[in-house]
Amino acid sequence: MSFVNPTYLWSLLGLLVPIAIHLWNRSEGKTIKVGSIRLIKESQTSKSSRLQFNEFFLLILRLILISLVCFILASPVSIAKRSNLKIAYVVEPSLLKLKSLREALDSIMDKNEVYLFAENFPEYDKENLVSNIGERAFENPQYWQLAQQFSKLHSDSLIVFSKARLSGINGKRPEIAQKVNWIVIDSTESTSEIIEMTSFKDSLELLEFNIQQNLGRFSKIRIAAIDSTNYHITKNVLRHELDTIRVQFYDDLMIEAQVKYLKTSFTALGKYLKRPVVFNDFEIENSVRNPGILIWLSAKELPGFSNTILIFKPDAYAEKLIEKTEKPSVFKLTDTLHRKNILEEHLAENLLPLIGLHPKIDSKITEFDIRNIDKELLAPVFNSQSKKSYIVRLDLTPWLWLAFLLFFSIERIVSKHREQ
Repeated sequence: MSFVNPTYLWSLLGLLVPIAIHLWNRSEGKTIKVGSIRLIKESQTSKSSRLQFNEFFLLILRLILISLVCFILASPVSIAKRSNLKIAYVVEPSLLKLKSLREALDSIMDKNEVYLFAENFPEYDKENLVSNIGERAFENPQYWQLAQQFSKLHSDSLIVFSKARLSGINGKRPEIAQKVNWIVIDSTESTSEIIEMTSFKDSLELLEFNIQQNLGRFSKIRIAAIDSTNYHITKNVLRHELDTIRVQFYDDLMIEAQVKYLKTSFTALGKYLKRPVVFNDFEIENSVRNPGILIWLSAKELPGFSNTILIFKPDAYAEKLIEKTEKPSVFKLTDTLHRKNILEEHLAENLLPLIGLHPKIDSKITEFDIRNIDKELLAPVFNSQSKKSYIVRLDLTPWLWLAFLLFFSIERIVSKHREQ
């Protein structure tokens, strides 16, 4: 047992107060000289002994009450180390749609713990599944982020039933103390979904995402606008109009031919994408209202511009001609442009991220992506040195309050009986 506030234990010195009062009352009485004791009635020895016992019993009760108050202030807790469970089962919620898996889990639950592969790992309850974890738990989980929390399950070994979706792998591979056996429920299902549609004057361009034999690829379909009814185009498909590519330049460095090379590359992209391109000079006074892409060839501080910016920032160690910076929507041109690096490093292709052809496509890919990852690649790193027994803390304060009320009631009864 330990105490949250051990300083309050000094208050146990208050036990000396009732002891001192009790000893003071036991001092010998005064001797009074009388002429005759014939008329003095002899005291009853048994009654006197009973009074002395009651006084001593009250003293013990009051000492106990003071001690309980002191311990309550010190907040005692009981700490116990418990060993982990030998094995536990974890299942991805979306797999519970399979009847065969539900039947297997029902038999496992008789002897083992079964948890859901979701935030905080709720226990599997087949009766109130959706109400306990919510609809969001059935979405594709982030496997490695949840694997870092496996220690909450207090188990030496885990068996995880998972779809092992490729879209659920993000970040750094974690190190965990448990041995995990991943059972991947593989899917050989092929799917084809139209995830984006771009409107032209008299035609539509459909971007289709295909998955076959665990491989994903994109394809574009150009159709006449009147033929759109022949394709499965739902309301959830992303829709784009044929936008004009607007590029603005601010150049006070006057580096030879930089603006000319960039304009030529954007013009080539416009022809390839079948989108018009418009060039303008940047106006600092109207920077907030200026739309499009800003090419900032200047050493001045960047203006307040909410769209994409390309700044000239030479970097001898850069791997690409155009790289993304830590700031969102801000890119840097890492070298002075000339004919050699424009051709060798494909300047026009490097400018594609600035245009933002498919800004919301990542969420759509995640929604339809059913590709699996091999379980050897999915498994976290096992680190036996971080294995620990978990500690259980039990707050004893409520039990002390219960004992205080019990002894206080007894003290009041004995005190009232003594007065009578």
